[in-house]
Amino acid sequence: MRSLRGEPAVPFNLADAAGETHSLERYAGRWLLLVFHRHLG
Repeated sequence: MRSLRGEPAVPFNLADAAGETHSLERYAGRWLLLVFHRHLG
């Protein structure tokens, strides 16, 4: 498997816990930490 380090991320939109949609484009040029977890409900 090749490393993707340093490669640009694929554009995407995600909703936060409050239902607000965020796009990767909105955070261009800034650090961004994404945390994914499986919903167990």
